[in-house]
Amino acid sequence: MKIVYLIILAFVLVLIVVNMFKKKNNFFFQLDAALVMITLLLRLLLLK
Repeated sequence: MKIVYLIILAFVLVLIVVNMFKKKNNFFFQLDAALVMITLLLRLLLLK
C-alpha cells in the first residue's frame, strides 16, 4: 500500500513541475507550486 501512495505522490509531483514550467509569466503561481513541491518532495523521500 505504501508503494501505491509513493507512486501517486510522484505522479502528482511531476504534474506540478510540468504545470509550473508552462506558466512562466505568473510569479505567484510558480511560488505557490514551489511550496507545494517542497512538501510533496519531503513526503516522497519519507521525511516528516
